[in-house]
Amino acid sequence: NPVLSTIVNFGANYYAQMKITHLDKSGKEIENSPYTNLLYNPNYFQSKEDFFYQQSVFLDVSGTDFIYQRKAFTNDIPKALYNLIPSEIDLQKVDKLNKFIITDKDRKALEEKTIKYTLDDTEYQLPLRDLIPTYDLSNGLTKNSLFTSPSRVKAVAKILHNINLTLDSKAINLQMSQKYIGINKSDGNTAMMQPDDKSSIERSLGSKNVLLTNRNGIDFSHLVSDMKRLYLDEQYSSDFNKVLLAFGMNKNVLDISDKNSGLNNSGSLVDSALINYIQNTTQNRADNTMNSLAQSWGLFERGERLKASYDHLPVMQSVINEKIKTLTEFQNMVKIAKENGTMQDAEAIAKTKELMQKLNL
Repeated sequence: NPVLSTIVNFGANYYAQMKITHLDKSGKEIENSPYTNLLYNPNYFQSKEDFFYQQSVFLDVSGTDFIYQRKAFTNDIPKALYNLIPSEIDLQKVDKLNKFIITDKDRKALEEKTIKYTLDDTEYQLPLRDLIPTYDLSNGLTKNSLFTSPSRVKAVAKILHNINLTLDSKAINLQMSQKYIGINKSDGNTAMMQPDDKSSIERSLGSKNVLLTNRNGIDFSHLVSDMKRLYLDEQYSSDFNKVLLAFGMNKNVLDISDKNSGLNNSGSLVDSALINYIQNTTQNRADNTMNSLAQSWGLFERGERLKASYDHLPVMQSVINEKIKTLTEFQNMVKIAKENGTMQDAEAIAKTKELMQKLNL
């Protein structure tokens, strides 16, 4: 489906451009982190962009992505990461639980369960301890779905089907628009059209689809003469926008019309809508993924975390400028407070650091 492909690929392209850093418990970046090195080189076949692009597509289409981590030993840093193709996964009822997982014993028992994965016609039993599930919406929204999330595609399946029908209808009508019909307006007493007359008309019309009829009083017209009256483009555009909304976008983010978007006082509506999409939909997905990875690798236990940022993208420059402006104004206020004795150095440093963390600077 061209609409689904366009929307999913658009979102995956932005998602994959994240900048990843490993932060210690004080919020300082850890240089040459083995974890960020792994994420920038996840496996032999993929770059960081390829890996997260693929993950985003799997999340959009199926709702769930399982990241398979290859380790030499249980507590080692993974040697490689792979996204498992959703259609090749058989959960083997691992999500059918009749008890809550509370103790370490419960968790370890669950992690020993396996799923079946088919790779080039070869079946593998992969233990849950080697898998990091990530979700598009949320897991556990329905019965026996602790390892699955609803698919957005299923939610808009009927709309996508309507789009296919619209495109099929347009294709058929375009074909019909090349054909002509001859209408005989005579009284029926005239002779039938002769082959030579038929050939002459065909040469004039540039068509081989002329019907044999009477030679007199014939009107020729297209089988389809006014495509606009079918409103196929309007139906396509309306359905396109419905699917956009299901994926957290709107027509200002991805506009298929020929009309240019207007401008507002803060810049183009397109940039504003795209920034909103990146800050909410894209950033939220990236944060969920980074948190899932950090939790699996025990970083949270050390007070560390993985951070994904899109501030380096050109469209986000206006956001960065606003953050810098806010920080500069705060620093000027702190300077005045220190000069008149209402704020001490330690407090000034602590508050400045707190603001910088809130601004992600």
